[in-house]
Amino acid sequence: MQIPASLFHNDTAHRSLSQDPVNGILSCGFLAKPTDRFSHDTVLFSHYGAFLLLSGSGRYSDPTGREEALSPGCFVQRMPGKPHVTEVTPDGKWLEFYVCFGRDYFEYMANQGLLSRQPVLFHALTPALLGSCRALLERFRTVPEGRSFSLFLSLQEFAVTLTQTALQERFTGWDGALTRASELLCVPGEESYPSPAAVAAQVGMEYETFRKRFRGAFGCPPAAYQMQHRLNESKRLLLDTGMSVQEIASVCRFADGFAYSKAFRRNFGLSPTQFRKSFSHFV
Repeated sequence: MQIPASLFHNDTAHRSLSQDPVNGILSCGFLAKPTDRFSHDTVLFSHYGAFLLLSGSGRYSDPTGREEALSPGCFVQRMPGKPHVTEVTPDGKWLEFYVCFGRDYFEYMANQGLLSRQPVLFHALTPALLGSCRALLERFRTVPEGRSFSLFLSLQEFAVTLTQTALQERFTGWDGALTRASELLCVPGEESYPSPAAVAAQVGMEYETFRKRFRGAFGCPPAAYQMQHRLNESKRLLLDTGMSVQEIASVCRFADGFAYSKAFRRNFGLSPTQFRKSFSHFV
């Protein structure tokens, strides 16, 4: 989705629910980060913060060893008391929309299952979602002083909606796209199989998001999944046909018989010819 160039500047709003600096904070807005200044530093929030990445890329990490590639659509939660790093790729493309509210309110909603404790969720970007970001910021500008509680409810609704929708997409839309991707990876073209990057584009995912999601769903990266399919197909041809090793290499889109034999031996511990001699009598 194309993000309007007019949004690539800092545009934020701040209110207070009370004088409590941990639970009284209310804030939202757009933040553009053209450089990676300070983004390698470990930060620790006392309140709850989250941002929806609208443009750009980067990486999330924390002391537990968790690492997540960040791409448009990532909903990153900066949970109270949890040290973490959000690195910005300094290419001038980073734009986020963030929200902040009190620690105790986050804890209550997380305990009720309304918010997740997963630091990075994945969300499909749509014009309607961008419109919700702009509308929330506009509410902060127009709601009269003394009605900050209504803004607090709007922040909660925004965070809960993104969380619940992302979790729902995880089990419906994402899974459907990954199933389709697994099928596309196994369909040979005239000269080669499609690259994982091309398949990611076909199912509408950023590549890093696709690679991570695919590995989580199938237990291996998309390239390894595709290679395993090609080699398994070659095993079938070795046992079911009289095709030569060179012919099978061509059908399975290897550069030549040597490249095929090398990949086969690396995965199965013996050459295609040895495999055929050892197992053909079982067919």
